[in-house]
Amino acid sequence: MPKSPITYNKFINDDFSIIKDEFEKQGFPIESENDFSTYVGWKEQGRVVKRGEKGTPITSTKPYAHPVFHYGGIRVDEFGKKQFRKYHHDFTLFHKEQTKQAEKKEVVKNI
Repeated sequence: MPKSPITYNKFINDDFSIIKDEFEKQGFPIESENDFSTYVGWKEQGRVVKRGEKGTPITSTKPYAHPVFHYGGIRVDEFGKKQFRKYHHDFTLFHKEQTKQAEKKEVVKNI
């Protein structure tokens, strides 16, 4: 299940010091939350992770709410309310130095 942007932003705010420490152990300086992102996050920003680079796995220190699914749908209780449970999220982050600007592919039409 994809992680919501709200959960990711909460994770960054809650665990920024841990993220900063993990990257600095690897020699990557962190000034702000713009220095790292997920694989998909970098892709959305027009960057790609360089071949061979390994992400830094980090588990959130706080649990975040997830809907409970049952047979492909969200489970509801006897009152019709959606059920949620709290779980810790795992994120794999990449430093900006591990990425490069995505190459723009030109489309050439044969006429």
